[in-house]
Amino acid sequence: MRRPGKGLRNNCLALSGALACGSLTALALPRPGLCLLAWFSLTPLFALWRRSSGWRQAALLGLAAGFGFHGTALYWIYSTCRFAGLAVFVGVLAWASLAFFMALNWGLIGALGRWAEPKGALRPWAWAAVWTAVTFACERWTPRLCIDMLGYTQWRFISLLQVSSLAGPHFLGFVVVAANAVGEGAWDEFQRRKIQWINPCAILLLIAGSLGYGFAQLARRSAAMSGSFLRVEILQPVVDQYQKFDALYARRIQDNFAELLSRPRAGAADLVVWPETCLPDWVMARQGIPQVAAWARKLKSFQLVGAVSQDRDASHNSAFLISPEGQVQAAYHKRQLVPFGEFVPFKFLGRFIGILDQMGGLAPGAALQPLFETPLGTAAAGICYEAAFPRLARSDAARGARLVFNLTNDGWYKDTWGPYQHFGVNIYRAIENRVTVVRCGNTGISAVIDPWGVVTAQLALGQRGRLDARVPSSDPFPRRSFYARHGDWFGGLCLMAMAALVLAVFWRP
Repeated sequence: MRRPGKGLRNNCLALSGALACGSLTALALPRPGLCLLAWFSLTPLFALWRRSSGWRQAALLGLAAGFGFHGTALYWIYSTCRFAGLAVFVGVLAWASLAFFMALNWGLIGALGRWAEPKGALRPWAWAAVWTAVTFACERWTPRLCIDMLGYTQWRFISLLQVSSLAGPHFLGFVVVAANAVGEGAWDEFQRRKIQWINPCAILLLIAGSLGYGFAQLARRSAAMSGSFLRVEILQPVVDQYQKFDALYARRIQDNFAELLSRPRAGAADLVVWPETCLPDWVMARQGIPQVAAWARKLKSFQLVGAVSQDRDASHNSAFLISPEGQVQAAYHKRQLVPFGEFVPFKFLGRFIGILDQMGGLAPGAALQPLFETPLGTAAAGICYEAAFPRLARSDAARGARLVFNLTNDGWYKDTWGPYQHFGVNIYRAIENRVTVVRCGNTGISAVIDPWGVVTAQLALGQRGRLDARVPSSDPFPRRSFYARHGDWFGGLCLMAMAALVLAVFWRP
C-alpha cells in the first residue's frame, strides 16, 4: 500500500532535481564559465521527463529547470536593484518575476516535448528539435534577454563556435541539448542492457564535424589578417552610472573624456568610439553635439558617440557619427528597448500603478536604418543588449555592414556576471556574420573582436582608459557568412520539425 505523502515527496524531489539541473547549466555561461558542464547537466532533466506522468508534470519540471537556470544566471538583476537603492523586496520581486517569465518557455518545451515525443532512436533528436524551435520562436517574437540560447554556454571554445557562420545561432544549442538527451537515453539503455550505439555515434560525429570545420576556418585566419590596418580608439571612462545625469558631475565627466582624448597616441585615429549615453546632457540632433564636434575638429577624425536624444516629439537612445568637420553625418536610434528600463509595457496601468509613470519612456528606432559609412568601412550600430538578438546583427550584415559597433553602458551592474554575459554574446555575433565587432562600454568590457571571434584588443571591466586598436583595412569576408546571406534556416527547420511532431500525434492510431 502506498504511504500517504509519498507522491508529494517524490514530486518535490523531482522539482528540486529539475531546479538543480537548470542552475548547474547556468554556470556554463560567462562567469563562472564552466562550459563543459552544459554537455551533461541537463541529462537528469531528460530522465525526469521520461518518468513524468504526462505533459502537465513535464511542463512543471521544465518550468522549475528554467527558473533554476534564469534565477542563477540573472542573479545580478537583484544586485542592480540594490545598487540603485531599491528595497530588498523590490529587488527580489524583480529578479524572481524576470526569472519566472523567462522560464515559461522551458515549461513549454517540457510540455510539447513530452506530449509529442516519438519512441526509439528519434527521441533525443525530437527533444532537441522542440527545444530549438521554442527557443527560436521566443528569441524572435517575445521580449526577453536571450541568454537561454544554450549555444552561449560554449563561449570559450572558439573552434566549436565557427559552425555558427553556417548554421546560425541555434545550431550549437541544438547539439548541446541533443548530447544531453542522447546521454540520458544511453544510460537508460545501459540499465536495461539494451545499448544502441547509433545515437552516441551520431552526436560524436556531429561534434567532430563542427570542430573540424572550426579548425579549418581558424587555420586561414593568420593569412587573412595580414596587411594594412586602420586605427580605432575606444574610450572607457568608467563614469559612475548613478552620477551621470547629476548636474553637479557634468563638468567632471567632460574633463574625464578630455583627459582620455588628450593622451599621447602613436598616430591619428581614423575613428574614435564613445560609449552608450556617455554625455551628461540630452542631445538635440538637429543642433549638433558641440563638445564632440570640437574634438572631431581637433583630432581630425570621425567620432561615434552614444547619447540620449530628442527628435521632434520622441526621445531615443541614439548613436551619432560625427565627421572630422564636426557635422552629424548619420544617426542610429536603438531598436530593441529594455522593458521597464527604456520603455514600459502596459503603460495604461500607470493610473493604477504609480511607479509605471516614473519609468523609462524612450521610443524605438525604425527596424531598418541607414548604415554608417566610416573610414573603417560600412558599419552598423547596436546599443547595449541589442547584441543579444542575433536577427539584428544578421539583418545589418546582410545589407552590407562589415563592422558592428556595440555601444553599451554596463555600469548599472558593476562587477557582477551581467557585463561578462553581455560581452560574450558579441563573440557570437562576430562569428555568425563574419564581421568585426567593436565594443565600447562605459565601464567595460571594451574590445575589438575579429570575424573569427578572436578578441584582438581589450580593456578589462572597471579599467579606465583608452584602447588604441587596429582593424584590418581589407575585408576577409566580403560576402559575409552563409547565415548572414540566408538567415536562420536551421531555427526555421527545427520549427517545421516540431510542427511535424505535433501533427504526427494527431495521426497516431
